[in-house]
Amino acid sequence: MSSWGRFTSVDPLCEKYYSISPYAYCLNNPVRYNDPDGRWIPDAEGNLIAEKGDDAQTLANFQGVENSEALNQMTEQGFTVDDNGILNLEVGDKVTLDNVYTESIQNSTSDFTLDAAISGTSKTGATPEDNYNCWGSAIAGTQGNEIKVGVGIDQGNTFDNDLKSDYTSTTPENAEFGKTVVRFSNDNNEVQHGAVFYGKSQDGTTYVYTKNGWQLKPEVMKLSNLQIKIPSYGKVQGIEKNESGYYNPK
Repeated sequence: MSSWGRFTSVDPLCEKYYSISPYAYCLNNPVRYNDPDGRWIPDAEGNLIAEKGDDAQTLANFQGVENSEALNQMTEQGFTVDDNGILNLEVGDKVTLDNVYTESIQNSTSDFTLDAAISGTSKTGATPEDNYNCWGSAIAGTQGNEIKVGVGIDQGNTFDNDLKSDYTSTTPENAEFGKTVVRFSNDNNEVQHGAVFYGKSQDGTTYVYTKNGWQLKPEVMKLSNLQIKIPSYGKVQGIEKNESGYYNPK
């Protein structure tokens, strides 16, 4: 059995299917069947925290990568698989990711997060390496480019034009981790913000990578919290009426 067709811990739904091996993934037929349940919870730095039932396969599902790549991520960080194929992963364990989003957060020397700005508790204030904005970081990141000073986009119509020319509208259900732009606009459908889809936890909570203006530190947070804390962003909606506000690169 290939490693990508096998769980590295017991399937949490195995009790429903007594005739199937508790380590078999998608009845050993991942072409016909799939398990879309991502489970993992992103933290503010863009790393992932394990929930109940998580393993290398759910880590792969969450990121949209091969099982072998996810397993390599885990073993390189000290997680091990025993002779029975069981991974020593526990609820609450963290897997550190290395992508353009985590890099932008790590490169920031600021503590000027959204919460710090709201509460007035920042000790550093804005720092030079964070001088870019939401629209520019969303476009750069979803195109696989480094998020840094110089990627900022000044005008909302420029951002919308980029979405029209280089992206296709998709649905929230088909959003891809780190690849899907999330567009926010006001009641007049004037674009106010852009973020990046950063997966869903087991309870269906959506997370986004967000850069809240030119000064604040980039971070990953719940989509619902972002909308509550900055109501001026409006709601997630598309450029056209038949579009959801979620866009994947062409």
